[in-house]
Amino acid sequence: MKEHNIYDFLKFKNIEHVVINRSGTEIAALVSSTYKEYKNKNYKKYIYIYDLNLNLKNKMEGYGLKSLNYSDDDRLLYVEDNLINVINNNDKLTVKFDGKIDEAKWFKNNILFSATLNNNEKEDDAYFFEESDLLNELYLLDFHNGIRKITDNISIFEFDNYNDNIYALTSDCPQESCWYKSKLSKIDLDGNVKEIYDPKFRQIGKLRAYKNKIAFLESVMSDRGVISGDVILIDNNNVKNLTENSDSTYSHIEFYNDDIYVLENHMAEFRIKNLSNNKILWNGSGIVYPVFSPEFSMHGNKFVFSYSNENDIAEIILLNDKIKKSNINDELKDLRPYKNELIQWKSVDDKEIYGFFRSKNPEDPLVVYIHGGPTSFSYPAFIDRTTMYLGSGFSIFMPNYRGSIGKGRKYAESNLGDLGGKDFDDIILGIKYLYENKIIKTDRIYITGGSYGGYISALAIMKIDIFKASVSLYGISDWISFHGVSNLYDWDRIHMDENPYNFNKYDKFSAIRMKHDVKTPVLLMHGIEDPYVPVGQYYEFYRFLKENNKAVKLLLYPREGHGFTEKEHMIKQYNETIDFFNRHK
Repeated sequence: MKEHNIYDFLKFKNIEHVVINRSGTEIAALVSSTYKEYKNKNYKKYIYIYDLNLNLKNKMEGYGLKSLNYSDDDRLLYVEDNLINVINNNDKLTVKFDGKIDEAKWFKNNILFSATLNNNEKEDDAYFFEESDLLNELYLLDFHNGIRKITDNISIFEFDNYNDNIYALTSDCPQESCWYKSKLSKIDLDGNVKEIYDPKFRQIGKLRAYKNKIAFLESVMSDRGVISGDVILIDNNNVKNLTENSDSTYSHIEFYNDDIYVLENHMAEFRIKNLSNNKILWNGSGIVYPVFSPEFSMHGNKFVFSYSNENDIAEIILLNDKIKKSNINDELKDLRPYKNELIQWKSVDDKEIYGFFRSKNPEDPLVVYIHGGPTSFSYPAFIDRTTMYLGSGFSIFMPNYRGSIGKGRKYAESNLGDLGGKDFDDIILGIKYLYENKIIKTDRIYITGGSYGGYISALAIMKIDIFKASVSLYGISDWISFHGVSNLYDWDRIHMDENPYNFNKYDKFSAIRMKHDVKTPVLLMHGIEDPYVPVGQYYEFYRFLKENNKAVKLLLYPREGHGFTEKEHMIKQYNETIDFFNRHK
């Protein structure tokens, strides 16, 4: 069978959203390319429409597709850029909005949507920083009376509704960082907003409304859209944590009649469970998509979701009387599957840490892949951004250090105030465990990762000399300068659990401020338009290492933000990484 390479990954179609209609007779799926075309700001996406035998009925494509949602009478709603589209059998209705639509859902026979108005360009385009940012507000599309704005002077990050009840994640400021301190509010059609829940230092997401109830996920989270945590239910103003002290992470909620169904993750063992009676309806080891916020859709005893494991490529799974699968990624089914092994070890304080090891041969050089977040995780899939290393003759170790998801909220929050401390020790002791137990038989060990993984990969060369080389992607090198220029300035306050201007932990955990005679060559890569971790983080680190005569290279990617998305950039990132590792043996 064929080994994996970057060109195979570029053929992979990411099934990012699957929904079944209200009568349980049709399935719609939103499918995305893994890359963007040159200078195109949007991924090419597809909407597939299936019957209950997963026979394809219809297929559409575009570049700004999102928000699949069925009405009670099975009309399909979706958004394409600034267009709201409704499909009713073979008829299509399109309504244009002068702005950027974020999310749209049916509201009885009308449509609720959140959006930001267009900020039309003009010659005098100077603006006051953060004072001119536009709110993402809530609108109602009434098919008889047109569009009207509901909210005023408040920003909407997420919403859900049931009958007349509208719930939203709200903030009085529109910046991305404001999400970290947003509140749960109830909104009526006259625009009155009543705050009903404050998660304090935590974040919430995946709102699900039903009758007079609202359920959501709550935890300290790293990024908007990367949603996991405990299941919280508010029922007639009574707040209850339904999964308190669980050793599993929860990533999705659905009400069906009066029961609550959840998607549970315990160290990449996923389960669809009726939380009302704890009955498990499906389980599988691997990954349910989308990877950063796994989900399912249901109608009665029918469940649909996208799933992959080490042996099976991602496809839509329909659970009914029998299990049915789609064939969206059939062109990659002849690729070689790579064995996966769950690894567990004890860290410096005897905390149980977990991760995954994939290898063809214990003598192969080892790439230690550090996921971002930190409240995210690495997982075993048939193909992803790590399997190309296996195809190039490397083994892969993916530690889910403390601060990762998959072992409950307490585990996910256990590196707060200690970023780059014990979580870094977890990784190093995981490598030691592999070596001492002869799971690896090589001294060619490398480290790489992006975002928080980029931070750890940069930090590693300042703390230890066991790595032959490091490839660090869009990570942090100086926490205090990061706080000053990032659009996520509340993220580090929460995760550091300290005022940045105390200069204590912010200096202690900054790679650039550590005293170490660096021996590890490092390749830094960064997108020059990154608003989350601005490129200055690597300009600083590069200059620091260069002026101290250390082995450092900095590769910059035009037009890229937080991650590399253009096809040729993704190819270059992978090829440069492999080449850099192979040059340093």
